Formats: sequence, structure tokens, C-alpha cells
Amino acid sequence: MEQNQPHDTWQLGTTNLTSRLMLAIPEDAPLEHLGAILEAGAIQSATIKVSTDIGAAASDTYEILQEHGVHVLPNTVDAADADDAVRAAHHGAALVDRPWVKLIITQDPEYNVPNPAHLLQAAERLVNDGFEVFPLIPDDPGLAVELARIGCAGLMPQGSPAGSGQGIANPLKFRLILDRVDVPVLAGAGIGTAADACQALEMGCAGVASAKVIFSADDQETAARALADAVSAGHLAWQAAQPLS
Repeated sequence: MEQNQPHDTWQLGTTNLTSRLMLAIPEDAPLEHLGAILEAGAIQSATIKVSTDIGAAASDTYEILQEHGVHVLPNTVDAADADDAVRAAHHGAALVDRPWVKLIITQDPEYNVPNPAHLLQAAERLVNDGFEVFPLIPDDPGLAVELARIGCAGLMPQGSPAGSGQGIANPLKFRLILDRVDVPVLAGAGIGTAADACQALEMGCAGVASAKVIFSADDQETAARALADAVSAGHLAWQAAQPLS
């Protein structure tokens, strides 16, 4: 698979990657062009929904991702509380044969607004179970620090509510999170354009997880290529701003 910036290696948990674009795949995404999207965006990681009832659609998606050598990060998007999330996380670990999870807990099915109290409970339980945990969180620096302290392997703050496409609504809060934690931070929701993705990386995010930019485009392969280029450009701009050693 062609890769962006082959010499720019980073870690998502214990996984070495060169692409900083994670594809968030909606449950109802058509699969006929998924392989071409993965190739066009040089995508190495993707997140898919899991639950206690892993349906045929998730299995078909997983099979395509496996064929393209993509690292699959299960997410718990339907979990309404900590117990739901922990159960779903263990089912996801069984599916991908690896204990890691994008932890999503919400009672808001439209925008996936996170539930901080249940996130903290579930994150601590899963970390104790040996999981690499990547919670989807609001842009809350205090919550971010606490989740990093618990032992989360990375954080995915929402730039804006999931699916809204409003970009990073409060850049200051993102900068505070980036300044106060020492784990990878990925913009986990709200990316609406390639420019939003570029902004996130230029601020210092390790990557972005995005669905809307690609799956809402008429030409999804070109959108994937453009998004990958924007992510690379944003990270390059961030590198250029760092003091020379």
C-alpha cells in the first residue's frame, strides 16, 4: 500500500503507523468502493462500530479492512453507560484479536455527545483489563488530564459534535489538551473539510479520525486523497514550527 510520509512514524498505542488519517466508517457506509478509498487515502487505521451483536455488515467491513492491511480499532458508539461500553469493548477485542478500543459512551444518538462520568468509569475498568483505550471526549482539558492519568493510550476530543462537520469549534481548548497530556491526541469528531484536518495537525494533533469528509463526497476516492494530503500538510507545518535541535 502506498503510504504518506514514509519516514514519519508515530504510534497509536503499540502500533507503528505512518499515515495520520484514521477512517471512521459509518455502519451504513456502502462497501463497494471501500477498498479504493483505502488505497486512495493510503489509510492504515480505521474505526468501526462493535456491539454485543456483531452483525454481517461489521464482519464484511472488517474483512475488507483486513484484505488491505488496515489496523481496525473497534468503537463502542451504541454504548449508553459504562457497563454497555465494557461489554462492547470485549466483543470488539474478540473480533480483531487485540484489546484496544475507541471508547464512546453517549445517550445522544444524533451527535454522540460524550458522557464524562461513564467514560471515566469504563476507561479505568478497561485499562485494568489490559486494553489500550482511546476515549472520545468533549474538548475538556480537565477530563483529558484525568483520562491520561488513568492510563488511556490516547485521547480523541471532539472538535465539534460528531457528524456536524463544524471543525474545531474551540481551538484554545484543544491547545490546552495538547499542552497538558503526553499521550497522542487525535481530533475524534467534527472534521468537516480537509482544511479542518489540516488545522488539527498544524496545532499538534497526532492525527484525525474522519468519516464525513469522505463519505459525504460525490467522489469519495478523490476526497480520501485530498484529506490524506491535508493531514500530511498540517503535520509538516507543525514540524516546521518546532525549534531546531
